[in-house]
Amino acid sequence: MVDMSNWKEFRIGDLFSSEQNGELKSVQQLSEGNIAVISSSMQEQGIIGYYTTNEPYENQLTIAHIGAGAGFCSYHNYKFNVTCNAGVLTCKHELNEYTGNFLASVITRHCMQRYDYKNVVTEGKLFAEIIKLPSTSDGKPDWQYMEDYMRKILEESEESLENLRKADNRKHLIDVNGWGEFMVGDLFDKLTLKCLKKDFNKAIDCSEEQTDEFSLPLTNAKHFNNGIQFYGRPDDWESAEMTIDIVSNGAIATGDVYAQPQRTGVLWDSYLVKCKYDITSELVLQYMSCVIQRCVKQYFGWNDKCTWDKVKEQMICLPITSTGEPDWQYMEEYMRKIMEEIDVRMKNYSKGQMKVGGNK
Repeated sequence: MVDMSNWKEFRIGDLFSSEQNGELKSVQQLSEGNIAVISSSMQEQGIIGYYTTNEPYENQLTIAHIGAGAGFCSYHNYKFNVTCNAGVLTCKHELNEYTGNFLASVITRHCMQRYDYKNVVTEGKLFAEIIKLPSTSDGKPDWQYMEDYMRKILEESEESLENLRKADNRKHLIDVNGWGEFMVGDLFDKLTLKCLKKDFNKAIDCSEEQTDEFSLPLTNAKHFNNGIQFYGRPDDWESAEMTIDIVSNGAIATGDVYAQPQRTGVLWDSYLVKCKYDITSELVLQYMSCVIQRCVKQYFGWNDKCTWDKVKEQMICLPITSTGEPDWQYMEEYMRKIMEEIDVRMKNYSKGQMKVGGNK
């Protein structure tokens, strides 16, 4: 247990000098680039894509203003910009990777319990919020403690990731002796899903925000956010569920592979494949999407599209049963174990339960 007896309440407005609202109303007119654009999302640190923008920020926090992600805070040690659905928090203390992530986690845990679709984040409300932070003997935020705490967390995370990476070579933690090789096209069929609206106009028939009207996720050449950037009306699109999304085009996104367990349609520059076996587990779908991406991502790019005629010929290695069939149960149990371990670590971290370098 972390001793929180020395922690103190701080008003968010006393920690930050200002909150600058984003001015980007849409990214549809932006060209692809290397500047991360942050919006009101909880996934991928709020990143909805990489574009060419003016006057980017760096080494600051952002907070989502609206929607399901309202109150989600993240730290960015790289150049970024924000849409009008998010804001940039300028801390009075110089942040680094560790203190920035610590502060973002505390703010997220506090604010996401208070804000939602109906109660949006504003600077006035946000700066009046009270959060608890470790403090020094003179009552100031203990930035060194925050840095040491997060450094330990990140070191342990890197160690866990390294153990997972070892599963991909002959000195792996998982014994793949006896696993079988399969051609992707022998396991999956490509679906042909179309837009049913003859006079489709992306400007009025799609939305970047998921709403009651625009509720169907649409895949396209999207890097991050599970390959989803736009939403359509369910009646306007052919769709399918329990599929895998493969991005065929894009300077950055080509070769990205995402599990799409929910009903999904296809906008452009991507396609959905469905397993010939009756997969009903989202965990198995996630396992297979990781395997396929590892197989194709390194081989395809802007000048060599990741099309199905190429992907279906790729060979992947999978655990097998005694009859030589893919061992779907093994894949599900493996992914379940990984997810349970991550869930425990995140809960321990958010509750301040993880002991790091002794009690404060």
